[in-house]
Order: sequence, then C-alpha cells, then structure tokens
Amino acid sequence: MGAAAQAAASLINTHRQLKAEEQARASRQDFEKVQAEARFGRELQLEAVRHKRLTRIAELESRLRRDTDLAALRNRRLIDSYPVEEGPGHLRESLRLLSSDLTTLPLVVLLPTFHGSPEGHWAGLRASVIDALRRRLAADGLIELQDSLRTLAWPHAAFYWNDLYGIPTLVVQVRYFRDTLDISLGGCHLRAGAESPAEGLRSIYRHRIARPDRWTPEAVAELNASVPASHRLAVPTDDTERVRVDIEIAARAATAVVTAAVDAYYLGNSARYRQRLDEAAAALGAGALADWEPDLGIPLWQVADPAFHLLTVATRQARRRQGEAAVASLRHSLAILTHPDYAVTGPPFPPVADAAEPLAAADSLYRTAFRQALSEAATAVPAVPAVPGATDSASRQDLDEMAGVLHD
Repeated sequence: MGAAAQAAASLINTHRQLKAEEQARASRQDFEKVQAEARFGRELQLEAVRHKRLTRIAELESRLRRDTDLAALRNRRLIDSYPVEEGPGHLRESLRLLSSDLTTLPLVVLLPTFHGSPEGHWAGLRASVIDALRRRLAADGLIELQDSLRTLAWPHAAFYWNDLYGIPTLVVQVRYFRDTLDISLGGCHLRAGAESPAEGLRSIYRHRIARPDRWTPEAVAELNASVPASHRLAVPTDDTERVRVDIEIAARAATAVVTAAVDAYYLGNSARYRQRLDEAAAALGAGALADWEPDLGIPLWQVADPAFHLLTVATRQARRRQGEAAVASLRHSLAILTHPDYAVTGPPFPPVADAAEPLAAADSLYRTAFRQALSEAATAVPAVPAVPGATDSASRQDLDEMAGVLHD
C-alpha cells in the first residue's frame, strides 16, 4: 500500500515536472520569438537608415557631378566669351610686365573689337583708330592702349575682378551700322571718390558718312591744315578714294572723343596738365572744337588744378570770340590762385591787384599759359569803345589790370 502510494506520488511529480518543462519551453519560445521580432524590427530600421543614407549619398554625388559639370560649362563659356582670348588674369599680368606697381601706369584704354557687320565702307576703320590713338596719346605716355580684345559687354564682372581691379581704365565701345558710327565710353576707377568703381557705357558721339559732294578741295584743305604730311588727304575722285577719306575722318572723330575723355581723366588727377583735345579736334576742321564745351563739361570742383584749367577754358572762349567769358575765366583763375576756395564759391572775385604776389610766385608753366590766354582774350575784346565818347568796357579794363599785374 505504501509502495503504491509512493509510486503514484512519484508519477504525479514527474507529470508536474514535464508540465513545468513544457511551460518553461513555451516561455523560452515566446521570449525568443519576441527577441527575434525585436531583432527583425531593428534590422528593418537599420536597413531603412542605410537605404536613406545611401540614397542621400547618391543624391549628393549626383549634385556634385552636376555642379562640377556646370562649373566646367561655366568655365568653358567664360573662357570662350572672355574679352581676352588668353583668359582671366592675362591682361593684368601683361600690364605687370610694364610696371610691377600698377598704380604707376598711365590710363589704360581698352579698344575691343567693334560691334556691327563688317560692311565695306567701314573696312580699315579699326586700324586707323588704333594708329591715331597710338600717335596722338600713347606716344606722349598718356595711355596704355590695349586693342587685342574680343567684343566686350561692359560692365563685365569677371573681367573687372580678374584683370582691371584697381586699375584706372577707359573702355571705348564702337558700333557701326550701315552709314552710322556710334562711340560709347565707360570704364572703372576713373574718378576718385566715386560711389562705385565702374561706370557704364554712355553714348558720346555719332558719326555719319558724308555725302559725296562734301569733299571739295576747300574742305579737304581745311582737314589737312593741322596734320602731318604723311596723313594728309587728297580730294577723292572716285568711290574708292571717297571711302578712304570717310574712314580717315571717322578715325579722327573717334580719336577726338577718346582724347576728350583722356583729358577729363587727367584734369581730375593731375596738376598743370596740358590738354590735347584742341589738337585732336583741329584734325576735323577749324570749327570742330566748338562741338565741345570749353570746360569739357567738367565741374570745376572735380578738377585737380582748376586755376590752370581755366586758362585753357579762357583760350578756347577767346578763339570762339567770346571775349567777356574769356576775361571772366581769367579773373576766376587769378582768384583761385589767390585763394583755392574760389574754385568752389565762384564770384564775386577779389581785385586783380590781390593776385600780383601769387602770380609772381607761380611756376613758369602757369605764367606762360596765363600770358598766352591773356593775349588770346585781348584779341576777342574790342580795343576801343564801340560808341564814340564811351569809356572802355569792364572786360577791357580787367584785361589792362591783368596785363599790368603780369608785367609787375
């Protein structure tokens, strides 16, 4: 009886152990299933993160390739369209061969390729302009002419920052269409203290081919009066010769426009500067200078040496028979010589006698120019009263007083 009970208890314990083991296995299986699901979820998340990163890397690589291709395309386009065929920086380095200190260079003048169709009646114009500029301005050391340029749309940011930064530069843009020639000027660093370094192109002059009957012997003789024998023109007798005359006159006109701009630059930056416009304009005929303002339209306060500049203004006014204006310019010049503030304030001016001492202390350049301007003005003011019994005009009295101060 006891053995049977013991066997039954042992069997019950065995069943309980088996059931406990089954429950433990079930619990382990459930746990492992949960862990497996958790690991699978983490793998999915990691895979999603890896996929996202790979996608992002692919996008970045694609963008980099695209940016690289675009940069290469821009560089190719920049080189292909750059005003200097050799590329950015070449002009600047070439100028350094002339002077390691670029601030000591004369005014750089850029003459890009002309805009327009190469029609027959303009053939040779560019070569004539280059020759005239080199002969009249470059030979005197006033400009550094750069003519090996492609067409240029100014302002040009890349050209400025790579080649022209800090260099006073005049850009001469020439366009022609049929019988009309247009000249525009712009540049950079032309005026000290300007709000912006660059100045856009402005149309300055328009030239048209003259009618065939314009070139009479008298007209051609007037054009030849102030030029060297090697550049004198013959009266055209056929279309070929007439075209040659038209090209030469157009080149002289372009040279006069550039000369006026060069004069304006140096008037704002140099003392005792001798202007060249009168000589350049004379090549277009005796009356051509009248197309320009006597003071070139430059405000007096922008001129570096206003007293000396006014002597040139007075000479031009006298040659235009503007006697009173010439005397007023002379008075103004002496007033500035007496006190620089008169360059800003203007009249009324101090008595001429106050200028005796400053005039005596002035250098020979000013005294010589003053004497010449005074002589020119004297020919433009009547020497005797126009009405019998009348007194001398105020201008004549001023001239006499200035002559007396000069002699003293």
